[in-house]
Amino acid sequence: MIQFFTRIPIKININAKGEDFSNGIVYMPFVGLIVGLFNYGIYILVGSFSNEILGIIFWLISNIFITGAIHIDGLADSCDGLFSARSKERILEIMKDSRVGTNGVIGIILDFLLRFGMLYTLSNAAKAPAIILAPVAAKAFVLLLFGISKYARPNGGMGGLFYSHMSLKRLIAGIFSGILIILFIGSWETLAVLIPSLILVLAFKKIVDDKIGGMTGDTLGAASEVSEISFMVSLYLLERLIY
Repeated sequence: MIQFFTRIPIKININAKGEDFSNGIVYMPFVGLIVGLFNYGIYILVGSFSNEILGIIFWLISNIFITGAIHIDGLADSCDGLFSARSKERILEIMKDSRVGTNGVIGIILDFLLRFGMLYTLSNAAKAPAIILAPVAAKAFVLLLFGISKYARPNGGMGGLFYSHMSLKRLIAGIFSGILIILFIGSWETLAVLIPSLILVLAFKKIVDDKIGGMTGDTLGAASEVSEISFMVSLYLLERLIY
């Protein structure tokens, strides 16, 4: 899972098979935690000898670096396809195209702007849980989407690796581990942030289902980006309600 979802140089030839991907889903929230801790370390390091804005910029850069922009790529492809006003078959073709169109570029820009704006607006106390726990929450929400959605591509694809040998027990264990991580590092209030975040993620699922009848690797990547941003937005709203 670390090799697949990050660019951490673990040079071990695992010879993974299709069922190994679905078996590994239980570890996805822990991969999110690794990403979050790495990003927070970069943010603190840069911020300690610079200013807040530069710290946030390097947080954005570090997130791209450690993930290899795998989810941002899915976001761009999803925006190009879903907002093309084409048939399901054509949307799937557009999403598979390696080229990035106008909608994809707009999606990436909005992603960065929302991330920057939310982290800059959050209080200092909320910045650590936002950076560290947003990737954890995103992985937990992606696991949820595995369980409540079907795979849209009839001929398989990268996302299909996780659907092919789905284990309900591992799915539940992965989601539960994500919740425990959020509760352990954050608080009960942080855990409450998952509720409005869930609403936004389900709204995204509804859009995707209406367009192509299920999820793909690209839309799951886009869902991860939507989940992280919605977690930060919900954290901001919680702060406003409490304080």
